[in-house]
Amino acid sequence: MKTLNNLNQLLSRVKTIFGRNRKATPAASTPLEAEPPTGIASVSDPRLSAAFADIEKYLADNYGTPVAKLRYQDYTNGVTLTSEDATFAVSLVILTATNGAAHLPDNVLLLGGVTSTNDVKWLAAELKKFTNLLMQLCPKHRIQHLAFAFDKTESDDPHIVKEADVTCIRLY
Repeated sequence: MKTLNNLNQLLSRVKTIFGRNRKATPAASTPLEAEPPTGIASVSDPRLSAAFADIEKYLADNYGTPVAKLRYQDYTNGVTLTSEDATFAVSLVILTATNGAAHLPDNVLLLGGVTSTNDVKWLAAELKKFTNLLMQLCPKHRIQHLAFAFDKTESDDPHIVKEADVTCIRLY
């Protein structure tokens, strides 16, 4: 049950990041707090760090995504990577514990969201390339499953996901 709660928190964080209002708040009204590290160094598993480093390189090489636009969060049952780049923003989760949301096994790379300021045709072509990259990286980093989350709601706002359906592919 604890694993399920951790995974739900993990997926909730991914949805929150993509669903939040991106307007800047004045610095005077924001209290200064020491935030936990959000860089790749915060990922405790070296195998996952290596996988995310490859993804980071791909995002930088193909879209110019700076490291400052990437946020990592290490959980007891996985790690999230969220890109806040306007050109090609992704939300990824690598699960390291069994029986999470949608009864996914461990060792799963979940693509939970992709957004862009570019048009839909461009995004579709880039998503195909990115999916191919993920399929190549999974065996390289011993990740057995690639999963995709699909929005089941009919919302006018693409940033709001109330219910998702997950499809999982076993790669090897």
